[in-house]
Parts: sequence; structure tokens; C-alpha cells
Amino acid sequence: MFTGRQAAEISLVGDGPDRAALEKRIQAALCQDAKQLEHGKKFTGKPGTLIFERQGDIVKIHAGVEMAAQQAGERAAFNLRQEKMLGIYHPRKAWFVAKQGDVCWLGNIMPVLQPLHVLISPSDPSEALKLLDQYFAIYIRFMKEQERVLDPGLSNFAADSEGRVFYLDDDIYGWDGFSSLTQAIGVWFRQMSGFPEDFFGLLGERVGRCLEQQFAGSAWGDIVSEQIRSVFVANDEQANRRDRFLAGLAGVKYGNAREPAEELSFRYAVPASSSELFESTFGKVAILADIHANLPALERVLEELESRSVSQVLVLGDLVGYGPHPSECIELLRSRDFHIIRGNHDHAAASGEAGKGFSAMARWVIDWTVGQLSRAERGWLGSLPLYMDGPGWLAVHGAPQDRTFMNGYVYRMTYEDNLQNLRDREIRFCFHGHTHVAGVYYDKGKLNGHSVQPRFNLGSVDRSLICPGSIGQPRGGKAGLEFAILDRASLEMEFLNLDYDVSRVIGDMSRAGFPSQLSDRLRVGK
Repeated sequence: MFTGRQAAEISLVGDGPDRAALEKRIQAALCQDAKQLEHGKKFTGKPGTLIFERQGDIVKIHAGVEMAAQQAGERAAFNLRQEKMLGIYHPRKAWFVAKQGDVCWLGNIMPVLQPLHVLISPSDPSEALKLLDQYFAIYIRFMKEQERVLDPGLSNFAADSEGRVFYLDDDIYGWDGFSSLTQAIGVWFRQMSGFPEDFFGLLGERVGRCLEQQFAGSAWGDIVSEQIRSVFVANDEQANRRDRFLAGLAGVKYGNAREPAEELSFRYAVPASSSELFESTFGKVAILADIHANLPALERVLEELESRSVSQVLVLGDLVGYGPHPSECIELLRSRDFHIIRGNHDHAAASGEAGKGFSAMARWVIDWTVGQLSRAERGWLGSLPLYMDGPGWLAVHGAPQDRTFMNGYVYRMTYEDNLQNLRDREIRFCFHGHTHVAGVYYDKGKLNGHSVQPRFNLGSVDRSLICPGSIGQPRGGKAGLEFAILDRASLEMEFLNLDYDVSRVIGDMSRAGFPSQLSDRLRVGK
């Protein structure tokens, strides 16, 4: 174990004009007492890390990891190459090997920088925003370019005398879908007191701009919003900081300039509150999913619901895609007081970009759909929420364990992990679409199961993942359309398969030049 006040043979990695002088400065620093590391203070670090300060230099030794000389040299050279490639560290940071006898340790030296958790203060909010602007730019750009994440703690970022921000920590972590960053921001809501009221709104704007710059057209702005919305706050003051941040973030996407009244009401149509969907123990709720721009199928479903006097409706996304009637389906659905969430095809049409998860055929339809929709229609699709929830229940397009809410699948290879996710979150029912296959995955005690029967009682199991099938393009092997109805009193799910005028939609697909495979699927239901 390396300790302070020890002479060591220093071997700097890489070339430089001041190599010998720098090695002497490192030796001199290591003969000082190591700084005491304290959380929230100027010097912080992981166990086994020693930090020394001398005449404008900071020297860090990984004191708990002993290596042979060759291994240490190779590792230090690798670290140097990686850091130069990443471009997030101070340009004068250098790596070295400290040797005593046959034992070596890795270390690095860089100029003294001031960590952000020390610099950011309510006494100078404008300077705090400048520093955090750079912090977000570094963090989010790194995520986009490297598909990995940095440690978001403010003590891991620091500024030089010119106000330039750099990353301090040597560790880099696997991609986590922004969860580490949003949890760190949640800590700020709880700890950063004394800032002006608009500070957190401006902070949200900066995050929004970075997301738009690096992930333009993606759903990450909405995903970050949903993650921020769920962070823990202890009182109204902290909740106000969170809400201001969310408003600033949303302002980047939707803007603050008013549009004509009819355009505004259409573009930002907000579905009815989901709070009452399952609070009542009376009446029935229809569960619809994956309409996929199939107007004849949607009209047939609405006729059936009217004949059964079912007015409460939950739509699990993918209103468009695959089918020839995107505008007509949007118009019909937005005119109803339905509870609607966004699917991956809805998001692709709204943003104009079909991501990596889309087949060539699906991308063709999205491109065609974008050309059919007005700006207002695309804006309305993009404003739909990514999920809905309430006490004991959740509704997503994709899967409960998927951080994007709309791309993960619930099927035989993933259902156990998704049931565990429900168990961990104390959620009893999850309604989802995306698979286009009707059925219920469930657990009861230590047993798991899967039901594709036309009726299933949710009250008979502990947890369940419920897919109503697809209205516009079922894939369970039956032609027609599929949806489900939940009796809130008995908790019985009824899964329906109804005939409709398939020839009408196939004719419209043919006239629009759709790939024949999509028509064939409607004929056979898979």
C-alpha cells in the first residue's frame, strides 16, 4: 500500500518537453502528506485513492492497486491514449508509474482545478449556469459519442482558472439511459437552496438544448422528463424546483411562442388524466393497442364499444405506421376523451426519423406517413405521454423494464424479468402493446404462467403483464382485429377478436403502393 511522504522512482508515460521536470514535481508532491478526503469538500475520492497537492499540481495515486512494472506501464499508456481520444480531461493531465522496489502503482498529475460542487453557489447563479452548461454539454455529448456514461457527481467535474470545465474521475460506466444523471439532478433539487426562482427553469432549458443538439428527433427529452418527474422530493420547495426544471426542459421542445388557437389546441392536445381509470370498481375499460393507421378496424372497434356502452378507453400507442389511414385515425382518436400513450411508430412519425429498431419495410411506411401528416398532427403525436400509471398499475407501449418506455418487448424470453420489475416497483398490473399478440403473462406465488384464453381473471394472480393484441395488425395467427375489455368490479379481462372490412384497407394499401407483405399479414393475422 502506497502512503504519503514516500520517495519513489517516477516514470512518466509519453513524451513531452518538460518530462524530467515534471517527474521531479511528482516526486516532490508524493513527499507531502496526502490530503484528507471528505465528501462534499474540496478533495473527494474513492477508497484506496491518495491525493497530494503542491505548488499548483494535483497528484493522484491509486494506492490500493499494486502492479508489476510492465503491467503498470502498459496500463498507464492505455489510460493516456484513451483519455486523449475521449477529450474530456484537462490537456495537461499526464500518467506515470511510481515504483518502490519491485512494486508499482499508477498515478496521474494535472493542474489544480476547482471542483464544481465547491464553485456552484447561489451567490453567483449566472456563473453557476455557465459551469453547468459546460457540465451538461460534456456529459450528454459523451453519452452520444461513446454510448457510455460518466459519474455525474459534481465533485467529479472541475473548472480551471479560465472557467473551462473538465472531467476528473478516472472511471467510466456502461450506458444507463440517463438514469444516473436524472438521479443526480434530483439530489440538486433537494440540496441546492438559495438560488433564484428561475434558476432551475434555466437549468432545464440547458439540458433540453444539449439533448436536442446530440439526440435530435429522439424521445430522450421526454424520457429524461419522465425520469425527472419521478425523482424523490421531500417538500413543496423541492417540488417547485423540479417543476420549474421540467417546464424549462419542455420549453425547448415545444417553444414559448403562441401559435394560432386552433393549431395550438390540436398540437398540444393532452389526454385526459389517467387518475380515474382504475380508481373506480364499477364499469368497464377498453384496452386498445397498435391501431397502425387501420381505419376500418378502428371504426369497427368503436362501434362495438358503443354497443356495449363502454366509454372509458386506454390506448397503448402506435396509432400510425404499417397502415394507410394515419390522418383519419388521428382525427378519430383525438376527438374522443380517450387515454392515449405514445408508441414507437408514433414517435418516429412525429420526429420524422425511424430508428435502428425499424425494418426497411417499417421505415418505408414511416417515410410515407410523414408525408401524409400535417405539422399539427405530427406535433400531437409527439406530445402524447410515454406512459400512464396509478396506484398498483402501469401502462406502457413497450415493456415496464425498458427505460425508453416504447421499444422493449414482453415475450417468453423477457417476461420473467419484466414481472420482477413489477414486483420491485410494487405494481400489480401492467398493460402493454408492441408485441401484437394478445395474452397475459403472470405470476402467482412462485409460479409463472402465460394465458392466451379469451377470458382471464387478473384478481386470481399476484402480478400480470397484459397485452390486448393489435387492432390494426394482429400477429397471433388469427385474422380480424384484437382488443380487450376489463371489468373493473370482477377484474376479468375479455379478449376479443372481431371481423371487419379487411378488403377496404388492403385496397387502400395497394393504391398507395404499400409493400405486399403488409397486406398479406392482414389476411392471416401474423
